[in-house]
Amino acid sequence: MHIKNAFELPKETVLNEFYERMITIPIEARTNLKNELIHIIGIERTRGVFIRYGWHCGVSDAEKAMSLQWDDELDLVFAGPKLHMFHGYLDRVEILEMSFDEKKKCNFIEVLWINTFEASQYLKAKGLSERPVCDTLCGYASGYLSKVLKQPILVKEVECRAMGHEQCKCICMPIEKWGEEIASDLGYYQATSMIKELDEITEKLKVERDHLSKASDIHRQLIEELLSNQGRKQR
Repeated sequence: MHIKNAFELPKETVLNEFYERMITIPIEARTNLKNELIHIIGIERTRGVFIRYGWHCGVSDAEKAMSLQWDDELDLVFAGPKLHMFHGYLDRVEILEMSFDEKKKCNFIEVLWINTFEASQYLKAKGLSERPVCDTLCGYASGYLSKVLKQPILVKEVECRAMGHEQCKCICMPIEKWGEEIASDLGYYQATSMIKELDEITEKLKVERDHLSKASDIHRQLIEELLSNQGRKQR
């Protein structure tokens, strides 16, 4: 099957062509899960979880797309927005600008995301945000483009409807072209950083447990001494 024709077929046919099995997750359930994770591990760590989740989804879809027939890499690039819409992440994608160098390496892609589910859910639950919130979409696009273009691409949301902008806008560029601007974002894409953070959390919990245990021992000793002194006085 040619990739250009794949999305003209009924959705059920595309599902059977792309995936061995697929599950659906209600947006409300996913939002509740995100809120619980924020409560347990904090906003930044939760952001990393959903960026990594999006990344793996994007890489998986890219591998499926590459298994179909395609004429050049642009076929694969244009399939990404269609897959984004196919999953229900947003209503529409508009590629505003795209440039490649003489070696057909990506220089820059500017994209408009129309009505993303993450921005809609945030506005519905919490109102305006101080930062972009479409973490899953950024992770997905980064993973998908990195795979099909065979170069590390990082997608950064520069405008977000959850912040009050008309629509969400993102910039897709090779990591080396971003410079220091994405220094804080890179850690979200490294699985080892999440493991390291979990190890640090575990270590902190152990320290707290030891402190509580020592406090409990001291408290018990004080009670025992107090009762012992009371016993002596009564005698």
